[in-house]
Amino acid sequence: MVSLRSEWEGDRENCGRILGDAWRGEKTDFRRLVAIVESCEKLSKAPISVRSDKSVALAARADSLAAMRRALQEAAQAARSALQAIVKLLDLNLASFGDQGLEHTDLDTVAARFGTMAAATGRYTSWTQLARRRDALASAGLSKLEERMRSGELDGAAAAIELRYARAERLWKIALEQNPDLRGIGLERRHDLVDTFATLERQQLRDNVSTILAGHLAQVPQGAMGEMKVLRGEIGKKRGHMALRRLVERAGTAIQRIKPVLLMSPISVAQYLPPGTISFDLLVIDEASQVRPEDALGAIARAAQIVVVGDKKQLPPSSFFDRVLADEDDDKEGDDEYVGPDLLGGAATIGSMESILTLCEARGLAGRMLKWHYRSRDPSLIEVSNREFYDSDLVLPPSPLQRDPAYGLCFTRVDGVYDKGGKRDNRKEGESIVDRIAEHARANPSHSLGVVTFSFAQRNLITELLELRRRQDCTLDQFLREGQSEDVFVKNIENVQGDERDVILVSVGYGPVIAGGRLNSMSFGPVNGEGGERRLNVLFTRARIRCEVFASFDPGDIDLNRTSREGPRILKRFLDFAKNGRLEVDSPTGLDADSPFEEDVADVIRGYGFLADAQVGSVGFRIDLGIRHPDRPGSYILAVECDGATYHSALWARERDRLRQDVLEHLGWRFHRIWSTDWFYNRHFEIERLRTALSEARDRSDQGPRVEGANQARSTEPAEVEATPILVPEVVVRQMPPYQRAFFRVSTSSEPHEAPVSMLANLARRIVDAEGPIHVEEIARRVASCFGKEKAGSRILTATESALSVARSGSADLLTDGIFWYTRGQSDAPPVRDRSAESGVTLKAACISILEIQAAFRIAREDNAGGEDEELVRTVARLLGFKRVGADLQARLAEGLT
Repeated sequence: MVSLRSEWEGDRENCGRILGDAWRGEKTDFRRLVAIVESCEKLSKAPISVRSDKSVALAARADSLAAMRRALQEAAQAARSALQAIVKLLDLNLASFGDQGLEHTDLDTVAARFGTMAAATGRYTSWTQLARRRDALASAGLSKLEERMRSGELDGAAAAIELRYARAERLWKIALEQNPDLRGIGLERRHDLVDTFATLERQQLRDNVSTILAGHLAQVPQGAMGEMKVLRGEIGKKRGHMALRRLVERAGTAIQRIKPVLLMSPISVAQYLPPGTISFDLLVIDEASQVRPEDALGAIARAAQIVVVGDKKQLPPSSFFDRVLADEDDDKEGDDEYVGPDLLGGAATIGSMESILTLCEARGLAGRMLKWHYRSRDPSLIEVSNREFYDSDLVLPPSPLQRDPAYGLCFTRVDGVYDKGGKRDNRKEGESIVDRIAEHARANPSHSLGVVTFSFAQRNLITELLELRRRQDCTLDQFLREGQSEDVFVKNIENVQGDERDVILVSVGYGPVIAGGRLNSMSFGPVNGEGGERRLNVLFTRARIRCEVFASFDPGDIDLNRTSREGPRILKRFLDFAKNGRLEVDSPTGLDADSPFEEDVADVIRGYGFLADAQVGSVGFRIDLGIRHPDRPGSYILAVECDGATYHSALWARERDRLRQDVLEHLGWRFHRIWSTDWFYNRHFEIERLRTALSEARDRSDQGPRVEGANQARSTEPAEVEATPILVPEVVVRQMPPYQRAFFRVSTSSEPHEAPVSMLANLARRIVDAEGPIHVEEIARRVASCFGKEKAGSRILTATESALSVARSGSADLLTDGIFWYTRGQSDAPPVRDRSAESGVTLKAACISILEIQAAFRIAREDNAGGEDEELVRTVARLLGFKRVGADLQARLAEGLT
């Protein structure tokens, strides 16, 4: 007891400090104290932090504690109702609050979560879109893809690639199930297949030429009568030939049969082709912008259909007489005299149209623009015209030499002086042109060359300087000699349309009037006149490889405020392009590769140290990958084509597998194709093949670019041209097959007229098949001969006629005109037979069918290209085997002429 009391006394102070007023020593109400302790113990287990003295004080006041409990329960119910309303309104996922749910989540956590949501109301729209898309992925069976995106393993771009790949793989599996033959596609030798196609396609083109030529040669007249007699007579003459117009009038058909395609100017058509002598199935009018309507109408009247080819952006017809016509129109202005009804219904009249091209457009003829530009082997040569005149619609194949100074458009400034008050030429500029021609003759003699000036005076000056220089320079003299594929020309801008050369040198001529001075006048000759811009368009498009412009001023010296014409503005832009460098039309377009396949190929190429540009070229003609030299990035050494969007967008196999490659190779590109299936199935082999192609292309490019010119066969010795004598072609005498009499032996002892009708009908039909068209009396004679009789009397003739009637009733193919019998095939293509070995009645004129005579006349006209009736009759008689034409034969053959 003493020990327990001692311990009691030791804890008294501590119990009083902790329990407060509830501790009264030995007088403490321990039952009440136990209730307080139990209450404090429960409070300590609650998820709140309360000081022990506060919890004891609270437990000691039972009334206050009960009131507080009731208040908390009421507040909890209100809070629970509010939270449930929020959860229902927002459709919250309670799992996001933890495994125990919202009921057992700390209120501070709930408040923080709701506060965050309240502060981010601006993101609700994007969040709902994200939720919908997530649900869409889940409903499409792509839950795994959604989970990988939510976890951050895949971003949007990577997920899209993953989805496309999975879709492609699934489609491929479906295709394999439906078509098992596709399993062997990886073994297909596509390069060999394309090479075979290209070879066969080229062979077909050559075969077409041979077929057309053979068809033409087969119809060339070979006779010596009719019109051919006239032609052979003229060919055989040494002098005193017939006038060409008279020859066409007398032998026009033969001429057209021999030469079905005529190349003539409108004036030549009117001069040499009399109306009504020759007509054409097709008329093609080239350079139609320079042909006046009244000049073309004569040729149009002789043709069944026309094709008008021209460019209204180029030179119009000569305007020499325009002022006279304009004065006449001015005199008639205001004249109200009635000129008759408007037969054209207000349509454009011929006299009001500049050319036949504009007339066709005004009358609404269907037109089509040819967009592929074939001439310029460097796009910069045509780029100015393409932008200024054709709204950039031309398709310009890319060039592999985009920065090589030896190609394209360039500008040379000359310190020249324009002799405005004297000869109106520029001597220093002319001398610079001559120096450049001499340099060209030594460096690139195979490249044809032309010189274009802005004035006649400058053209005459350059021609004179060239003549003086060639007397001192043997190389230049050899280069200027005529007889090459394309000779050197010096022309002014008015006369250059239709010409083209590998290299064009342009002499502006106009410039400052004092040495070192500025450009004072904005006059550039014909460029300032009406249609001057069209003259420039012609000039811009003459060169294939290089165009060098010589001028005695800078492009910036042209003041457009001092001129209102379109020509000087376009000239200024052209000179700006020439001076500032070639246009970068072949540079990378900035577009991405068409497919991941092309990107993969480009990565492999870059891995070998080469520069790979995607989508090189202009709209309409882009190369999938252009490969640049690693040490000379200004030059492309290889074109890599993949079977991507560009390949599949081509409409024809010819364009996909031959034309594109031919065009690129013609421009100097080296070509390498990769098939996607080969890349996927035989990746290592294709990469090695690509590496080899890159290495070979680099080795060849190290030797320098080589572009062939038009004069590759330029000889060092003057060519001696021997005149080829015109020989009179031999006359081909047409020999018709000999007449064959029908004979079919009959095994019977009865007389022909006593034989069964069916037997005679069959025999008569066989005779007609062999000899038709044949006279009915001749059939009776053949029947008698088959029965061993020498003559056919009236009874045999009557029996034969009855038999023919029976045969005709049993066959719709047997025909007659009442006298002659023949089959349908013989009616459509009557045989013409030589009777020279025949005798007797067969040679009588009356026994020759009109069908056979008319067929013989057709042959005679074909062989001799027509002719007089008498000549045709003699020719037909010879074809039928008659050596002379008697009165009866003459009359009978004349019936075939009508």
